[in-house]
Amino acid sequence: MMLDYLLISLLVLYLVQVAVFTAAARRTRDEQGNISQPFISVLIAARNEESNLSDCLKSVLNQSYDTERYEVIVINDHSTDGTESICQEFALRFHNFSYANAREDSTLRGKTNALDQGIEKARGEIILVTDADCSVPRTWVEWTARRYSNSVGMVGGITLQKAGNWFEGMQSLDWAFLLGLASATVSLRHPLSTIGNNLSFRKAAYGEVGGYRKIPFSVTEDFMLFRSIVKTKNWDYLCPIDPNVLVVSQPCSSWKELFRQKQRWGKGGLDMKLSGFSIMAIGFGLNAMILLSPVLGNSLFALGALLFKMAGDYSFLRTVLKKLGRLDHLKYFSAFQAYFFLYVLVLPFIVFLGGKVVWKGRKY
Repeated sequence: MMLDYLLISLLVLYLVQVAVFTAAARRTRDEQGNISQPFISVLIAARNEESNLSDCLKSVLNQSYDTERYEVIVINDHSTDGTESICQEFALRFHNFSYANAREDSTLRGKTNALDQGIEKARGEIILVTDADCSVPRTWVEWTARRYSNSVGMVGGITLQKAGNWFEGMQSLDWAFLLGLASATVSLRHPLSTIGNNLSFRKAAYGEVGGYRKIPFSVTEDFMLFRSIVKTKNWDYLCPIDPNVLVVSQPCSSWKELFRQKQRWGKGGLDMKLSGFSIMAIGFGLNAMILLSPVLGNSLFALGALLFKMAGDYSFLRTVLKKLGRLDHLKYFSAFQAYFFLYVLVLPFIVFLGGKVVWKGRKY
């Protein structure tokens, strides 16, 4: 009987928080008050990205924004493939494109080193960052710039993944869920996180926190920068759920790659606010009780709890995907639910027992 009460309590807590986040996602702040055209620097840190970089550059160099008002800079992060050759080709074709080879630095490591050197080179008032395995819509630069009224210092965005089968589709729904949650918490003025492949910030705000040289190192450098700028309380911040700034990324191609991604995100998230851990703890506890209840003789309660949880997750995802015009991704909901249920349970063990993070051929 006590376990039944615990299961019901966790289910109620989970559904309440999902309802709050769904309501917040529906009313995410979406200011578009800036009618000026600030100069924007698009930065892409690329390490061994010859298979992806051309498509990425084609999308960021084909924007509705005035080409005289933005530049694209690739920072070649010690690639050993044809990444630099692709950069050389695009530099000959586009006047607003340039690249630089990252220098070794005794203070900064990995992607933070490449990005910091790119920001140092950038001429833009606004820095807009994506990854080499991403494609952006033609409106991406323009509709990001529209959000930058004088008080705004940082704008996050939503990224989904290319979804051609169930394995890719479940990953895309995972991103929609997590980034929808990030957008909802920004709407609630209690921001938890963001993602670095669809992120922009004022160069002045970056300088104000001392840049990556002053921010504690993290394998999720985007989260640490976001948190540092928000903590100053000098800048407003937004995270719109808007198809005009929706980025599409390449999904992980194998379970091993997906494991490493989740391990990196999990370790980077150890610096999250207590409220973030509370959200995760409720989800972990509910999933654990649903799994244990049939073993302890109460399969009916477990099935009911699972169905209610799935209904809550579906409602939240539908809200996010409807705003993005991507309701077709819901056909992968069953695969996502099976995957999501298991990884919420396994993630703590991956983070604490999974060893060092391996990312782009480097260990952290």
